[in-house]
Amino acid sequence: MWKLIFWSVTVHAAFQFSPIVAERSVQFLTGNCTFNPKYFTNFTLTIVDNMMNMDMHLNRPIQRGFKANLDIQLRLANAKNFQSVFNQKNDVCAMIASMKNSLFNIWFKDMTKNSNFMYNCPVEVGHYYMHSWRMRSSLTHKFLIPGEYRGLINFFYGKYKTKSYEEALSLSIDSILSN
Repeated sequence: MWKLIFWSVTVHAAFQFSPIVAERSVQFLTGNCTFNPKYFTNFTLTIVDNMMNMDMHLNRPIQRGFKANLDIQLRLANAKNFQSVFNQKNDVCAMIASMKNSLFNIWFKDMTKNSNFMYNCPVEVGHYYMHSWRMRSSLTHKFLIPGEYRGLINFFYGKYKTKSYEEALSLSIDSILSN
């Protein structure tokens, strides 16, 4: 009988008190980029005070068929190398036009608050920027566990890593996700 009462009180107490869950945070560490001068006159990526900044000058329009390969990688504790946990290829123009609630679209919508990025294709020749963008905790997907991450994003035309592949821009962003 006492065991039943103890169990009942313990279970009841467990459901009455919820543990304090710290808000997730993302700390940007480094960002690097390379660009094809056929598409960009300039592209810079900087991280200052945990905020990402991009400035670019597009010297030819971005049109349908412009694609992105996003590879999110995690480095486990005591590991030397990063391992891919998520990899996806998308047609950038089609994705922006549809504006579904995918991970990419949620990030893009949030980035546009601090930028002059276009919502449609073709994206005309000109100067584009994103200043002082911080990844908020609500923008981290729940499947990502706390740890050290690297995001690799390749923008290209053609078919990925074949003879028709033509890279326009490559970004690498390192960060730490904490609870």
